[in-house]
Amino acid sequence: MKLPEGSSFSIRPAVMRDLDTLAAIDAVCFPTGIAYPREEILFLLLNPTIMIVVAECAGIIIGFAALERRRRTRKNARNGELVTIEVLPEFRGETIGTALYQTLEDHLRDWGGSSIHLHVSVDNTVAFSFYQRLGYRVVNRIPQYYLRKIDAWQMEKNLP
Repeated sequence: MKLPEGSSFSIRPAVMRDLDTLAAIDAVCFPTGIAYPREEILFLLLNPTIMIVVAECAGIIIGFAALERRRRTRKNARNGELVTIEVLPEFRGETIGTALYQTLEDHLRDWGGSSIHLHVSVDNTVAFSFYQRLGYRVVNRIPQYYLRKIDAWQMEKNLP
């Protein structure tokens, strides 16, 4: 399923009433053990350092993304950690993930952020390619990051 002919999607900040929908999307997008429990998504929604945005089409949430803003006190640097980008499988390939990401990157840049970091499973070649297209580079391979058995790429992007 793709976006209906002539329709579009919009992006807005997540609100508390989105919690169950976000948890359901996360459960579809990631396997058990990697998907966030509902309580963790609640923590993300309540955390003032985390921005979550959702993509909607005809009033239905079809994806979301989260970014944590971080300050390093030693250098007084500001950066971000991309927590997740998730789009329901039937809506992938419609630029939704890119739009969600760009919204978060713009927010971090407006906040004074200078870089974004993320982790992605070495097995997730689609996501890895997506992040490379966005300008990310690999900085490290972290053994057994997911489920204590799957390695992750640590990636980074400096913001202009």
